[in-house]
Amino acid sequence: MAAKISLKDLEHKLFRESLRDGILDIQIGVILLNFAVVPLLSDHLGDFWSSATFLIVWPVIIYGSRAFRRAYIQPRVGQIEFGEYRKKKLSRLNKIYLGFNLAVLILGGVFFFRFSGIPESTPTALLSLILLIGFSLAGFILEYPRLYGYGILVALSPPIGEFLYQTNNASHHGFPVMFGISGGLLILIGLLDLRRVFKKYPMTPSEDLV
Repeated sequence: MAAKISLKDLEHKLFRESLRDGILDIQIGVILLNFAVVPLLSDHLGDFWSSATFLIVWPVIIYGSRAFRRAYIQPRVGQIEFGEYRKKKLSRLNKIYLGFNLAVLILGGVFFFRFSGIPESTPTALLSLILLIGFSLAGFILEYPRLYGYGILVALSPPIGEFLYQTNNASHHGFPVMFGISGGLLILIGLLDLRRVFKKYPMTPSEDLV
């Protein structure tokens, strides 16, 4: 008797494989690198306006990665059309991305206005909590366990950076160092996945399709 094929399991497997092209990892990594660069920009722009750069980086990453996928990934693996169920999940992920940016913008405002009575460690703790919740939500919504591990890694960056600041006088509370490492690691993972896709699915010359 032939084994029954679950369409739901097949769709889930295809969707998870589509996430392993490295693009999502690189997107997140670039955003984390922005966390490393923003504190350096704050010396010239101030905390509020340097944080506002997230709102510029976000659409560039989203639309730039879509163009890259259309130009270099889809010709290799083909285009997969998912149903409304998956499209809604991806839409929620974009909202989470936007939520990250708005949260950082708000935290930048907190630093800028220097509200009295707020301990210096509070914004760092809030950022760590926001990152952990955001990655966990993304992992849950997309059913992609790798994001849980990323969430733990990234959420540890602010407190470790603060520790380096307190013990070794790391610049800008250690954000450039820790988020530079976290972002670089995720970009590296994404590039390795992208290399795997390029190697496994070589570009098919257009004349072979005629």
